[in-house]
Amino acid sequence: MDYNNSQTKLIASYFAASFGLLQIVDIIIDRFNLPPVIINYLLIAIVIGFVGILIYSYIPALKKVPATERKNKKSLLTVIALIVIFPLSISNIFLFRESNLSDIRQEAYSSGFKKIDELIQKEDYINAYNIAKDYYDELPNDTLILNKLNETSIETDIRSNPDGAKVYYKDIDSDEWIYIGETPLVNRLPGIGSSARGYINFKISKEGYADYVLLTTVGVIKGFSLRKERNAFELTPLSDAKTNMMRIPGGNTRLFVSELGDLKSVALKSYWIDKYEVTNAEYQNFIDGGGYKNKIYWDEIIGEDGKPIKWEDAMALFVDQSGLNGPSTWSNGTYQANQENHPVMGVSWYEAKAYAKWAGKSLPTIYHWYKAAMRWGESSVISPRSNFSGAPSEVGKYNVLSYFGCFDMAGNAREWGTNPHKNGNRSIMGGGYNDETYFFTDNYSQHPINRYKTNGFRCVIVSDDETNLASADTLIQTFTREFYSFKPISDEVFNIYNGMFKYDKTPLNIEVIKDSVSINEAWYKKIVEIDAAYGQERLPLNIFIPINESPPFKTIIYVPGSGAITSRNSQHMTGNGIGFLMRSGYALVMPIYKGTYERGYPEFPNYVENNSKVYADQMIMMVKDYSRAIDYVESQDELLNEVYYYGISWGGMLGPLFLANENRIKKAVWQVAGLGARETRPEASPLTFLSRINKPVLMLNGIYDQYFPFETSQKPMYDLLSLKEPMKKMITYKSAHSPPSSETSKEVLKWFKD
Repeated sequence: MDYNNSQTKLIASYFAASFGLLQIVDIIIDRFNLPPVIINYLLIAIVIGFVGILIYSYIPALKKVPATERKNKKSLLTVIALIVIFPLSISNIFLFRESNLSDIRQEAYSSGFKKIDELIQKEDYINAYNIAKDYYDELPNDTLILNKLNETSIETDIRSNPDGAKVYYKDIDSDEWIYIGETPLVNRLPGIGSSARGYINFKISKEGYADYVLLTTVGVIKGFSLRKERNAFELTPLSDAKTNMMRIPGGNTRLFVSELGDLKSVALKSYWIDKYEVTNAEYQNFIDGGGYKNKIYWDEIIGEDGKPIKWEDAMALFVDQSGLNGPSTWSNGTYQANQENHPVMGVSWYEAKAYAKWAGKSLPTIYHWYKAAMRWGESSVISPRSNFSGAPSEVGKYNVLSYFGCFDMAGNAREWGTNPHKNGNRSIMGGGYNDETYFFTDNYSQHPINRYKTNGFRCVIVSDDETNLASADTLIQTFTREFYSFKPISDEVFNIYNGMFKYDKTPLNIEVIKDSVSINEAWYKKIVEIDAAYGQERLPLNIFIPINESPPFKTIIYVPGSGAITSRNSQHMTGNGIGFLMRSGYALVMPIYKGTYERGYPEFPNYVENNSKVYADQMIMMVKDYSRAIDYVESQDELLNEVYYYGISWGGMLGPLFLANENRIKKAVWQVAGLGARETRPEASPLTFLSRINKPVLMLNGIYDQYFPFETSQKPMYDLLSLKEPMKKMITYKSAHSPPSSETSKEVLKWFKD
C-alpha cells in the first residue's frame, strides 16, 4: 500500500473540501444576512481540523514505517508543500478579510456615521439602526461603531404571558413586519430611551391568542421590562377576546391633554374598546333592530334650552334628511351607497349612547378613551397620518395605530364620551375629518343633542366591578378664552403690576453649600444659597460651570417644566438634558424657585392657572427668585452681566412674566410654550404682559403639542407678543410636546449668539 500517497490525497481532499465549504458559507451569509463573524469561526475550525488530520495521518506513520521503506523525497516534499500552502492560504483569507474590514471601517467613519446622524435627526431610527447594525456585525469590537449602535437602538428584555409568542416590529409607514424571535428574549430594537422618540409598531402573536399590537417605542418597552411586577405582555385567549375590540390593561391613568392636567390619576381596571369607530353598517343593524322604537335604550333627553324633551318628541328630532329615524347625514333610513364601512356620523350623544346600550356596551369616559389613544407624545406621529383630509374614509384606511392598537382615534369622526361638562355639554374627542390636527390633543365638548356631520363614536366594555367609574366619569370644567380680544394694558396699569415684582436690594449673604461637584468632562456643579427677596427664606442656586472654557462666562438662567413642582428632590440635577449649553461655553443657573423641588408647598400642587391669591403670589415670588439669581450673577467675577432666559414647557409658558418684569434679561427662548385658557388674576397672567416685552424672543414649538395646541395656544402667544420680526421668531416642528433636541439646541445656540 502506498501509505504516503494515501495521506497526501486525504490532506488534498480536506484542503479542497474546506475551501468549497468556505465558498458555500460565504454565499449563505450574504443571502440570509447572517453575521459575517461565522466565517471567522469556520476558519478556526478548519485550521484545528487540519492539524488534527496531520496528527492522525503522519505521526503514527512515522512510527510504523521504517525509514528505508518511506517514499522518495518527492512525496515528502509534496506533503511539506501542502502543509505550507494550507496555512498560507488560510492566512491570506484572514488578511483579505482584515483588508476588507479596514475598508468597511473607513466607509463607516467617513460616510456611514454621517448618514446615521442624518437619519437620527429625521427620527428615522429603523434605517439608522439597520446601517449601524450592518457595521457592527462586521466589526463587533469597534467602540465607535458600538456607540452608533447604542445611539440608534436599545437592547431590551421582551416577555409575554404565556411564553413562546412570536415578536415583530415594523416602521409605522410600512406593511412589512420584521420578526425578531420568541418570548422570552433579549433583543435590540430601533429607537432611543426617550418615550417621545423612535416610534414603531410592535406585535406579539401566539396561536390561540389575540395579537397584542400597539404603537410604542423601545424606551417604553425597556421601561416595561424593568418593572418588578407586571413586566410581561399579557396575551388574551381567543376564547375570551371580543370581536374587533382591543383589551386595554388596567392601571393608573393620567390625562396628557390640554387644560385637563389638573385632573387626578384614576386607577382603571382592564377594559375593552372598539378597534374601529362604529360603522354605518353596524348602526343600520341598530335601526333595523328597532333601536329608535324601544324606549329602554334611551336616557332622559335634554334640549339646548336645558328643558327635558319627551321621548316621542325627541324621536321626531332624530331623523335623517328624508325624515326617517337615523343619523343627520343619512337619507331614506340608510347610508350612502358603498359607505357601509365608513364611520356612522351625524348622531347625537343620546343616539350614540342608545346604540351602545343596545350593543351591550357603553360610551367611554375621557380616561378610558385617552388611555387607549395615547400614552404621551404619540400625537406627533398619529395626528399627521390620520384623516383630517376634509372627506370621510373607511375605518382603518389610514393605517395608523393608537398606543393600544386602535384605528382612527385622531380624525375621521369625532367621538362622543360620557363625561359631563359644567356648561351642560358632553365630551367629544379626537376631531373629525374636517377639523385641524390639534383637535386630537385638545379638550372639546358639544351639547349632547348636537348632530353635527362629523359626530360619531366607538364603544367600550367596562368590567361590572369597576370601582372607579364615577371618578373616571368626572364632571369637567371647559375652559376657552378669546385671546385676540384682549386689550394691552396701559403704562399706568403696568407700573402698578410691575411694582408687585420689585423688592429692596439687600445683601445676598452667599453660602457655598458644595463648591465643586464633578458631573463629567465638560462641566461641574456648584451649589450656593442666597437670601430670597421675601420673608426670611433662602434661595438655593445650582450653577453649572464649563470646564474647558475660560471665565467670565455668559450666563443662562433656566426656568423648568412643571415636573419641578411635583418632585421633592433637586439633588439629582446634572444639567445633562441641556448640556449643549455648557459644552458651548455658557454657565447655567438653575434656581430652586418657590413652589418647586424642596421648596414646594401643598397650596401650590400643579402648574394649572387659577385666579387665587396663592397662585398670583407664587408667580410673583418666582420672578423675584429669578431677579435675585441675576443679583448673584452680577456679584461674581466669573459670570458676565449678560443674562439669557431659557424656559421649557411651564418655564416657556411663564416667560412673559419674567421678561416684562425683569429688564436685565438680554434675550429669551420659550420652548414648547403657549397660553393657558384658565382665568388668573391679571398680575399673574402671561397674557397681561405680552404687550410689555422689548427683548428678543425665540419660540420653539411642536405643532402636535398635547398641552399647548398650536392654533388655540401657541399662535396667539406669538401673535400677541409686542415685537416685530426679527426681534421675535417662531420655529415649529412636526412633533408633540417634545421637539427633537438635536434641532432645538442648534436654534437656541444660534439665537443666543446672534
